[in-house]
Amino acid sequence: MVQTLDRPTVEEARRHPPPPQKPLQPHPHYTLGSLAVIGVLVGIVGVGLAIGSLWITASRNSVDDGLVADKVDSLLADVQLETGLEAGTSIIPELTPVAQLSLAPATEINTAYAPEMPPPSGRTTQAIIDVHFEVVENVVTIDPNTGTEYETWGYRMNGDSNVVAGTPGPVIRGRVGDVFRFTLTNPPGNTHPHNVDFHAVTGQGGGAADLVVAPGETKTIEGRLLYPGFFMYHCAYDDVPLHISHGMYGGILVDPAEPLPEVEREFYMVQSEFYTDGEGPGLVETDRQAITDEDPSYVVFNGAVGALAGDNALKMSVGETARIYFVNAGLNLDSNFHPIGSHWDAVYQEAALINPPLRGSQTTLVPAGGGTVVELIGQVPQTIVLVDHALARTFDKGALGLITIEGDVNPEIFSAATPVPAPDPGPEAPPAGGPTVSIRPGSGDLQPMDAPDEFSADEDPADYSANILRIKVGETVTWTQDDPQALHTITAVDGSFDSGFLYPDDSWSYTFDEVGEFEYFCTPHPWMRAKVVVEA
Repeated sequence: MVQTLDRPTVEEARRHPPPPQKPLQPHPHYTLGSLAVIGVLVGIVGVGLAIGSLWITASRNSVDDGLVADKVDSLLADVQLETGLEAGTSIIPELTPVAQLSLAPATEINTAYAPEMPPPSGRTTQAIIDVHFEVVENVVTIDPNTGTEYETWGYRMNGDSNVVAGTPGPVIRGRVGDVFRFTLTNPPGNTHPHNVDFHAVTGQGGGAADLVVAPGETKTIEGRLLYPGFFMYHCAYDDVPLHISHGMYGGILVDPAEPLPEVEREFYMVQSEFYTDGEGPGLVETDRQAITDEDPSYVVFNGAVGALAGDNALKMSVGETARIYFVNAGLNLDSNFHPIGSHWDAVYQEAALINPPLRGSQTTLVPAGGGTVVELIGQVPQTIVLVDHALARTFDKGALGLITIEGDVNPEIFSAATPVPAPDPGPEAPPAGGPTVSIRPGSGDLQPMDAPDEFSADEDPADYSANILRIKVGETVTWTQDDPQALHTITAVDGSFDSGFLYPDDSWSYTFDEVGEFEYFCTPHPWMRAKVVVEA
């Protein structure tokens, strides 16, 4: 059993300060502290050797294992190793009694919608933070690219009828030691009971047991925020996987007593999954078996495909530091959170903010139901691509976000070498008569394989200006690369010709000397298929 020494309280220390110490005199030999350190190290080595010998001896049948175990415990008890916390201490702060607490100042903001964060409170004392949410049940668009609509359930600030998609729910910000007074209303027009389980709250079900609200009901809890960190909250009613997969989740930040260093930007991100029975356009339903099979149709950031892209991209400037508070709501998959084109300058693993951060990470693992807090620095102007580096989730299922960094270039960090131009060969001779096929803009965008209209003249979307081209033997076909967004190839299925990579505005020609049907495709975009039919 580890014993702790009684220490005077802060008030006793003030009343009875220790006597003044004589200044230390310089000494040319080893200090007593140095000798003590050496002694401890020698002791540890000795104990290790003794323990090893005892365990070896214990493997023999002639020695009582219990005696050896007692001796090992005795040896270990004699060795004190330095740790970050003294024995018997806790990271839970000394709590101000609830009766002595006041509401947080009216100017303090405790909630915000993604991707925004409420500003730090600046408080140095504990308080009561009062938050009121209401449940949202609405049909919303979860993939603007396909027009896929889905009935999401979620949370919004009470009375905020402008918010129709409550997924992810608002982020909540408090301070360690605060009393979190939370009220949940389920409006009469909804059709399902709901609740909230706060991973930051110590109490039955994280408060969920006392927050079950049927349509038309309102309930309130008060929970003490004991541990600093960034935590998930979610609905934990009835078929919990179903409620979470419909979008009922969010994050709650508990700032440590000593705040994290200030940064220029703070963002709130949630990764989550939708399990649908197809894609739009139009309304799709939940595939409950896919939830059990852990096979999501969509993996997204902040509730929808494109929620952090285009006009919704996050923004920062060169020289600024951004801190991202990230929750992986799951339901099922771990997240492999990575910034393409940058690094995590700091990672507070598992969002445990009282611990020192990991520095200089490339990808951090965030388990389902967990969180992390990461920081990156705007080193050069670019667009950082935020992904789950299980990249099929990004390329095929939507887990993509962007951070646009603006500012001056810095060739000390990054520059693109300027190629030496090749000698000008003079004007290129035009192809020797024959048709031209254009590679259409946008043809590199993901499409289904083997679409029924792949070789139709009215294919939608069209990959080439001609899907079936009929020519005579000896004619030359020229392909022009008119897609500014991608590189393409003209590659014969039977291997008889291959253009290599064609950059935007490139062209390539091939003369067909044999009768036959020649199907071709693009190597990086294999859904781009067409045919040349050569006749006598």
